[in-house]
Amino acid sequence: MCGILGVRRSWQPDRDVADRALASLAWRGPDGSSMQEVGDWYLGVARLAITDAVSDQPIRCPVTGRYVLFNGAVTSADREWREAAGETATRNDAELALQRLRVGGPAALTETCGPYALAVVDPQSDVLWFARDPEGEKPLFVVTRGRQVVAFASSVAALRRLGLDVRLDEQNAARFLSYGFALDPELVRDGYSLHADLRGAHVARSSTGLCQVYGATPQEARSPASFEQRVEDAVARCATAEVPVGLCLSGGVDSSCMAAALSRRGRQLPAYQFCAIGAPAEERQRARSVAEVTGMELRPVDGGPEILDALSYLTRCTGLPQGDPSVLATHALAKAARADGVRVLLSGEGADDLWLGYRRQRAAAHLPSRGWRSLPAPALANGALARLWRALVAASPYDALMQVSPPGFARAVLEPGGLPSAELPGAGAGGTALARARHVDRAYYLRHDLLPKSDTALMAAGVEGRCPYLDPGCLAAPETTTADAREVLGKRALKRAFSRDLPAGILERRKLGFGIPLDRWMREQDALADLLADRRTLDRPHLKPGGVRQMLDGQRAGKLRVGHALYLVAAYEIYLRYLEGAA
Repeated sequence: MCGILGVRRSWQPDRDVADRALASLAWRGPDGSSMQEVGDWYLGVARLAITDAVSDQPIRCPVTGRYVLFNGAVTSADREWREAAGETATRNDAELALQRLRVGGPAALTETCGPYALAVVDPQSDVLWFARDPEGEKPLFVVTRGRQVVAFASSVAALRRLGLDVRLDEQNAARFLSYGFALDPELVRDGYSLHADLRGAHVARSSTGLCQVYGATPQEARSPASFEQRVEDAVARCATAEVPVGLCLSGGVDSSCMAAALSRRGRQLPAYQFCAIGAPAEERQRARSVAEVTGMELRPVDGGPEILDALSYLTRCTGLPQGDPSVLATHALAKAARADGVRVLLSGEGADDLWLGYRRQRAAAHLPSRGWRSLPAPALANGALARLWRALVAASPYDALMQVSPPGFARAVLEPGGLPSAELPGAGAGGTALARARHVDRAYYLRHDLLPKSDTALMAAGVEGRCPYLDPGCLAAPETTTADAREVLGKRALKRAFSRDLPAGILERRKLGFGIPLDRWMREQDALADLLADRRTLDRPHLKPGGVRQMLDGQRAGKLRVGHALYLVAAYEIYLRYLEGAA
């Protein structure tokens, strides 16, 4: 895993500016960085060395003269490609991309298994190729001016160091304060465009601009193997590395099934489980029972309100607000794993989104496609029943189920007209609520919340993250691609595949994850509460000062449970101060 950067020299000739942008990626690459001047480009990589630690990037192909910058991991063997390309100079995964492009053309760039985002630059023809894994596990932001690519980077923060004003627009700010995540940021500069959701392979020429290339499907995706075999193979591929590997083990279905898959292959990894201090012991006990039956060594990680202190740091790293509070728990867990020498962590991200494991998705199976608008709805209550009630009266019921901030909180805290609609694209467009759930969670929640959260939390601790359930073999399984969402509702296929390997009842209990008790911590911890009560915060044009104080006082007194909603306001304020240079 790395942070990659490309800056066109004819656009930004100052090497110091490019160096500062690369320095902002140091959190993604603690093992060293390098910058090269290649044709019209400054090409830089901040490297987290997982494979072939002595081989630095960018890497040059001696045959074609092309250079590659690679962020991520290749989890498939790719022996046929290495053999077809002949002797290789390194074992670095980056070199494989150069071989694929030379031997198989641009389409071959998408045949790789693993989480990755890469750029290949031909300094002679000034042609660039970009490729990213199908679900977008690794970040890549590309900037064009007209038809010409002028910069690319692994973070918004790096682009801002280049003088590019990349930020959330007002609608995405509203989405962030409502759902806890936003969609792609925008570039505020006439004549420029930001491409933040490139997946698959793309080629960029100054004459034709940035165009998508539809590539081949990895061999692993074409496999006729059963679902069970596909999952086992994916976990085994992701657990193969030259460095120590660990497992994020919450004790829920996803991580428990990964532990079972590893155990079947005779692999025992250190397993890390985060638990908030003062939380019920049930979570720890579930993880312990799974570790015992699968032969894993459980290494518990405990954390209190002090983990909230990392919020400003992670905001500065990424250049974007951190709306999912579990990023803090995951970051604390990753730091503990890194202290033990672990450099790669497996996580279960994607299983709920592919195979409909969230409770809200199961509720969607019984919701109408459009709500009953005439019914009143609870304004501030945010329990499961209150959210279900609000969904029944909403124009887009499933979107209402996803909302973190209750509507009464928004009315109390946000100025009318201060921010536009928080609707997600396609809200109320028709179709069943379950079909909407399947689309929203994979297209928006997974790609704009879960994957950026996991990448940020782990990379900021110097750990590479891998998500076996997003392996091409799993993505192409009939259980994933079936048109009937009810066939997979509740992760039935995953539970059937590994039920015999796990303790009774583990697969039937509610999802845990690495959650944190925000309602309690907002009463016990002063830093975020003080930030919300600060005059600079209260003077923001989108906030009602009296409403913020009312919600904060009610939360502190235990009369309200709006800790997550208050956290989002605080996280957005930290982001605004970052933009102003004071975070």
